[in-house]
Amino acid sequence: MTRKIFKNAYIVDVINRDVFRGWFSVKQGRFEYVEKGRSLRGLSGDTIDLGGKYVVPGLIDAHMHIESSHLTPRRFAQAALRWGTCAVLQDPHEMGNVCGVRGIVFMMRNSQGVPLRIYTAIPSCVPPTNAGVETPNASISIEEIKDLIKNPYVIALGEVMDYNGLLNKNPKLLEILAIARSAHLSIEGHCPSLQGRLLSEYIGYGIRSDHTLTNPSKMEEELRKGMFIMIQPKSLTRENVDFIMTLRERSRILLVTDDVSASSLVEGHLNRVIELAIAQGWDPIDAIASATIRPAEYLGLRDLGAIAPGKSACFFLVDDLRILTPQQVFIEGNALANNFDVETAGSSVLLHSLALERVELSDFRIPGIESGSYRVNVIVTNKDNSMTKLAQTSLTFIQGYPKLESKDIVCIAVFRRGERKPSGCVGFLMGTGLQRGAYASTFAHDLHNLVVIGKKPEEMVDVANKVLQVGGGIAVKDGDRVDVLELPIAGLLTDDPLEQVASKEKALEKSLRSLGVKHKDPLMLFSVLTLSVSPYYKMSDLGIIETETQRLLPVVLGPVN
Repeated sequence: MTRKIFKNAYIVDVINRDVFRGWFSVKQGRFEYVEKGRSLRGLSGDTIDLGGKYVVPGLIDAHMHIESSHLTPRRFAQAALRWGTCAVLQDPHEMGNVCGVRGIVFMMRNSQGVPLRIYTAIPSCVPPTNAGVETPNASISIEEIKDLIKNPYVIALGEVMDYNGLLNKNPKLLEILAIARSAHLSIEGHCPSLQGRLLSEYIGYGIRSDHTLTNPSKMEEELRKGMFIMIQPKSLTRENVDFIMTLRERSRILLVTDDVSASSLVEGHLNRVIELAIAQGWDPIDAIASATIRPAEYLGLRDLGAIAPGKSACFFLVDDLRILTPQQVFIEGNALANNFDVETAGSSVLLHSLALERVELSDFRIPGIESGSYRVNVIVTNKDNSMTKLAQTSLTFIQGYPKLESKDIVCIAVFRRGERKPSGCVGFLMGTGLQRGAYASTFAHDLHNLVVIGKKPEEMVDVANKVLQVGGGIAVKDGDRVDVLELPIAGLLTDDPLEQVASKEKALEKSLRSLGVKHKDPLMLFSVLTLSVSPYYKMSDLGIIETETQRLLPVVLGPVN
């Protein structure tokens, strides 16, 4: 194979956190020589003049979920590669919680054969909790986990979201963790609120990382106790970055995406996270190190993460280290083709995944409630993140239907996707800002039941049935207009091109904002209102979940005397 020599380069050294003028060669897809200076004497090969551009190692996303983009793995790979990402660790727990092992196998098989290296973390929590606060749609057996681990691209056990179950010594979860340890898998964490002895006990099961919303005191404790801290965009605050810059040792600080929508992916991937970090005061080369050499070492990917002899020649070129928009991406020394394509196979078995056929007006009536005034629990959202509170207020009902026109309150209904006739629960939200119209989606973490939000039951019926008619997706109704993103694969994914999906996502977001929704990321907020492990109150098909204690709370507290 012909040697390629790249000269006149500014090479980003993420190990010494430096930049040097030099050249490098690539042979058989790997870096051969990486040298300072300009001397190429005695070396023959195809020479490429980089014109003084910066050479950045390929980026590595150590924690992410492909399903959040609504794209199949091959479509996701096409998108992420163009932004300089060369490897990711996916945790397909969305597909797992909808389709069980079939969904996980689909994501793994369709992650191969693309230039992007896609490793897999086997979901640890399918279902996400075992406390009876929601009705599972799928489960994974111990034997299925043992079989999945045999795949060479499985290198981790996915985030242990059910921290309450683990601390209460759930037998199945304990066995899953024991299997992961014996297979030498990295064990990913999810502990938004644990501290002190409970955090120590959680880490003691072999859990290595946490990617949830963080702050300086939380990071300090987790670092002191040996954890790796994964910083996703919502944690890139000035306060957090200032703290990180004071650390003498940052090898355990990683930058990750976690969830990236299609509308964000058209503008960037992990490179965009690095840019956000730099904008908050993170040293540019150190930020790049937290998305290259540090995740490579954390995940045990010894041939990635740096521009160094023997490592896979994955890199990209930029003019400015503060603006990491790749001018050209190289995978194993070859310039990335913009039009690479591979087939998405096996998706037909995941079509028509919804047993639920249709909802009616009566499904939005709260059982046992007649006309009168009642005290109710209301989940309170904010405009910045997914954390919620609980409030009580009084509502007037007419034959079980609430009057909401004059209040900052909307209905939220969760219907099980796995039952032909509607079965679920109706509750209330405050703080969304929604003034009219309705929203419905089968993409609702982590069980992905049908979630419907709106002011008027009639509009909620219309938008819900639109989603069911197309086999799953996200829809927003504003008067006679309904914007829809169809997600026919398990009600979560589509094989349509990124640009098409992103355009529809942006239309949905625009519609929600025109309806009054105030959150900075409306689609994200609405998708996690059912996430049973996210602080502090969420909605399930059985009622309101107090996520820290994993207990159900009633929607209606009783009549107002």
